[in-house]
Amino acid sequence: MAMVQPDLAAAQELCARLVEFKKRCKLSYEKLGELASCSKGTAENYIAKPGHGRGQGILDSLLTALDVTDSEREEALRLYRLSQPCRPDPGAAGWAAAAAAAHCTVWELEEFTPAEATVHPAIRRGRVLPGDPNSIPSPPSYVLRDHDALLRADIGAAARGELSAMIVLRGGPSTGKTRSLFEAVHALGPGWTVIRPRSAAALRALAASDLLDRRRCVLWLNELQVFLGPDGAGLTLDVLRDLFGATGYRNGATSRSLQPLVIVATLWQEKLRDATAPEDHFSDNRNLLVSANQWVRWHDIPRDFSPRERDQAREVAENTGDDRLGAALDDPDRIGFAQTLAGGHEILQHYLTAPTRMDQLLLDAAGDARRLGHASPMPAPLLRAIATALWREERGQASLPPDSFETAFAYATQPLRSTQGVQALIPIDSDYDADIEDAAYELADYLEQHLSRARITRSATEVVWNALREHTTSPDDLHNVARAALNRGHIQYGEALLRAAGTGEALEELARWLAGQSGREQEAEQAYRDAIPIGHRYVLGGFVMWLEGQPGRAGDIEKILQDVIADGHPSAPIELARWLERQPGREEEAGQSYREAAADGHPFARAAFAGWLAQQPGRVKQAEKEYRALVADGYPFALVLLAGSLERQPGRAGEVEKAYRAAGLQGRRMFADWLSRQPGRAGEAEEEFWALLADSNEAPFTLDWFVRWLEKQPGRENDIEKAHRAAAAAGDAHALCKLAQRLSRQPGREGEAEKEYRAAIAAGDTSARRELAHWLGKQPGREKEAEEEYQGCVADGGAWTFHDYAEWLRSQPGREKEAEKEYRNAIAAGYYRARRDFAEWLRSQPGREKEAEQIAYFGPDY
Repeated sequence: MAMVQPDLAAAQELCARLVEFKKRCKLSYEKLGELASCSKGTAENYIAKPGHGRGQGILDSLLTALDVTDSEREEALRLYRLSQPCRPDPGAAGWAAAAAAAHCTVWELEEFTPAEATVHPAIRRGRVLPGDPNSIPSPPSYVLRDHDALLRADIGAAARGELSAMIVLRGGPSTGKTRSLFEAVHALGPGWTVIRPRSAAALRALAASDLLDRRRCVLWLNELQVFLGPDGAGLTLDVLRDLFGATGYRNGATSRSLQPLVIVATLWQEKLRDATAPEDHFSDNRNLLVSANQWVRWHDIPRDFSPRERDQAREVAENTGDDRLGAALDDPDRIGFAQTLAGGHEILQHYLTAPTRMDQLLLDAAGDARRLGHASPMPAPLLRAIATALWREERGQASLPPDSFETAFAYATQPLRSTQGVQALIPIDSDYDADIEDAAYELADYLEQHLSRARITRSATEVVWNALREHTTSPDDLHNVARAALNRGHIQYGEALLRAAGTGEALEELARWLAGQSGREQEAEQAYRDAIPIGHRYVLGGFVMWLEGQPGRAGDIEKILQDVIADGHPSAPIELARWLERQPGREEEAGQSYREAAADGHPFARAAFAGWLAQQPGRVKQAEKEYRALVADGYPFALVLLAGSLERQPGRAGEVEKAYRAAGLQGRRMFADWLSRQPGRAGEAEEEFWALLADSNEAPFTLDWFVRWLEKQPGRENDIEKAHRAAAAAGDAHALCKLAQRLSRQPGREGEAEKEYRAAIAAGDTSARRELAHWLGKQPGREKEAEEEYQGCVADGGAWTFHDYAEWLRSQPGREKEAEKEYRNAIAAGYYRARRDFAEWLRSQPGREKEAEQIAYFGPDY
């Protein structure tokens, strides 16, 4: 059945009606969730968020809880159907049809092959003859890796219902991540079903389907970056919690669901860095992937095999006689064992030795689409349009050779090792016909990394931006491409793409962009107003803060908030309370607003109300009562909040400790910090800190806390260094770099500092080389070495590296032209700060003020 786009207007009207029903029945979200057998968060999402994925079963239950009439139910279900893509009815469908309706691909675990898992086909020795029955070779015998024991232990715990967390294998391209995860999942044995959502939207809606409670499922999120996105558009902590909630599992629970859920993923280190940029405000990605939480378990895979792994591979090769393993051990191209086995060198050579220019330009087009933000499978018309633009750049209006695209697609998708071997451009399963123009493609990850680095400073022409705007349909992709355009100074396209994305997050970003440009305040306000009904909960707060900074608008804020409350926005009462709290003499009104928001059952409002009470003289007991109610309802971090409240009350140390211990992992660092402030318990505190440093998921977040405590104690310098090394041993890649920075500030320890910087680089810390370059640049007489490190950073990739190099060059006398070149490279690469800093530098150059104004950065920092 052909898919059609959902009707956004119908989704918005459905939400409006549901909000009206909720007001009429006067039930809180908590009570509605209880009556409809779903969580409070799910009830709120179904009622108040037009873009949230919905299942008809939960919607039916909510309508019953809302006590609607038959005609109201019929109209709500009509609007629901209009808001959904055209699909079969899951209630009447079998398993495969239900999975298709949920936009997921499914396999029985026994039928989930390496090819379907997208494991790279292994190298094939000798010439493969046409018709050879062995032309589709099986993968070589698996070589157990150093990380496999812990990885499989986590997967086994999840399968037994003892762990509710996404298990992520992190490493570079073609390092063996997918094969390792494939083998670990297959170790579960028969009786499991593998589910692969086809998009971030499908993943967000999966908890609302009935797929997860019908079978024992492995949710396969290989290439996790595909499922991330701007705030509110991709995988989040809330979505992850909903997924586990759909199966009935809870961390530490004694109850067991009949259908366990195992969620596994892989992620490039570079993609993690790009997705969690520190500049992103209120980032869903940072909350999910950087903040300390119980819902993500990390396992790292190094770029190359360790000596132990090589010995193991050598033994397997000898026992099996598989010469592919021997060839990978030889590593003639010096790219690594796993990369050689996966064909990284062959893919790269296939690109570099393309027989015609268009054969290569088509792959360049795929690389450009990826680096400019198009993360979904790339439709052929998009690749054709970008490749044509690249051809015109080189050859003007010269005609393309006949059949050049057919030849180029055939070359790009040519299997390099067998009839189903590794490919540079990979056709994907879809509802499309086999015709080239209707197909969609992925780019081999090894080639994607090469092209992203090799073409990072190439400016995209207007034709390329037009092609991306015309042929990009995913709102997430439109948002990402818009950001790439704005960062590179293509404001016209950036604005148009944000409007085309149409999500609350894109419109909020458009509002922030417009707010930074003089004379466009009315457009900014309209964009904010459009974003509020469909955006994440922070949009309204951002709008209020912006209005507070606008002259003469203070009087409008309260009316706007009251209007939004009347429209049923779930965060509006909290934002009104926060605004009132900032107004002199309106504290009691703020309290009443918090109280009304909390009475509506919103957990964030209840926590905010409790926090407000805790700050009011004589109301500590009321605050405690609210915190205990949140604990009883299972609100995340409620025990930690309760412990923090009890800390401020004399004589309640025993209750504080009990609350922290009950909070488990959520409060363990705070508990250690609390112990460190209790007379006579320093030893216990230190034991807790050392234990946290040994935990790979806690070490990165514990080190700074522990060091600050140790610094208050004279003579603990050796222990501080030991703590850094312990964190590094537990997997905190940045710990050695922090140690180097510390040593560099101590006279006479420069040599030790440099040694630790270089150890951090060798350990894979992506920021250590940058820090070493900065440090060398401050050492007298070491300018040449500093420049070598800056150039090494540039070679390693990353848009910010050009900016760093430019900043250093501008400090060197007589190197202004080189500095300008690197600033322009940083702008072309899309580093958001480069235009601002370049313009600032140009203003200091006599006679270049006009250029500075033309290049100046307008809009907010991301």
